[in-house]
Amino acid sequence: MTQPSSPERDSDDILMPSSSCHAGQLADCSCRRSICIIPKDERPELISESDTHATVDYFYHEGKFWRAIIPLGSLLQISGQAFNFSEPKTNQGEILFNKHGLPQRKMPFLNHVQCRFTLKPKSPVQLFPLGSEQLDTPDHEINDFIYSLEAVGPVGVNLNLKDGVGGDMLSMHRFVSMQESVFERVVVEGMYVTESAPLPIREHEMRALLTIALTRSHQAGTSEPYYLYKFLRTNNCVSSAFKILDSVIQYRWFNKIGSMLYRLPLNPRFYLWVRGLDSDTSFRKLMRNEFADYIQDEKTQLRKEQLDLSNIAPPILDK
Repeated sequence: MTQPSSPERDSDDILMPSSSCHAGQLADCSCRRSICIIPKDERPELISESDTHATVDYFYHEGKFWRAIIPLGSLLQISGQAFNFSEPKTNQGEILFNKHGLPQRKMPFLNHVQCRFTLKPKSPVQLFPLGSEQLDTPDHEINDFIYSLEAVGPVGVNLNLKDGVGGDMLSMHRFVSMQESVFERVVVEGMYVTESAPLPIREHEMRALLTIALTRSHQAGTSEPYYLYKFLRTNNCVSSAFKILDSVIQYRWFNKIGSMLYRLPLNPRFYLWVRGLDSDTSFRKLMRNEFADYIQDEKTQLRKEQLDLSNIAPPILDK
């Protein structure tokens, strides 16, 4: 992989592009932006096969961006995650749940997809102040994080059908600690995030997936348009994740046919199954169960109370 020309990263003022109906307005990148890989030398590759770690800026954790040192060859497992962001079905004001303990949704095909990377306990991601040159004593060490493509618009503009199809929003390829993802999606937004069984892949494939995801994020920068759907140019949370997956895994011929499904956020679990990568179709881990202690912790709830929730809302794609 050759290093592309890097987008401008020095300014915090990121404007919506001229092609957008929101052209010239300030993009809300206060917590959502792609990472920037810090190259080790003048070589053309962002990450080489001999690298044991990647150093990146704009890794997000505990409400802040950090410089992160990410181990590349210490992955324990990779899992897919998803949640539906349409309104739940109700009966006389009571939310209806399905047999898996998840709310039944009015639009079951509206799903966000993200990828969870879990590292071996002795090889955590190390976090330092953003831009720091002193990388001796980390402020935080974490063992799992997610990759997630998310749409960004001006302040107060959430993902909607018109902007999503029209390419009027920006795509940010985020790297976020798992704990912070739980705070955003479960604590604040009340989502039911489910996780599939770990992908049945080998260590070198896991490393390749992480390396490509990091490179993809860096290349996208802060100027890439988001397309919920566009012929040959779809660029949403589902299409990006599955394109990365399909670039690494060598499928058998019938799974290769199944890998043609990836463009729309219809049924990501089915997309895994047709690729032969859903090793246990009955497995559904709920993040609100795994992180129950963190969610109920007084500090977590206090942080939520201190947030300005007026501009925090899930995407709306049924308008």
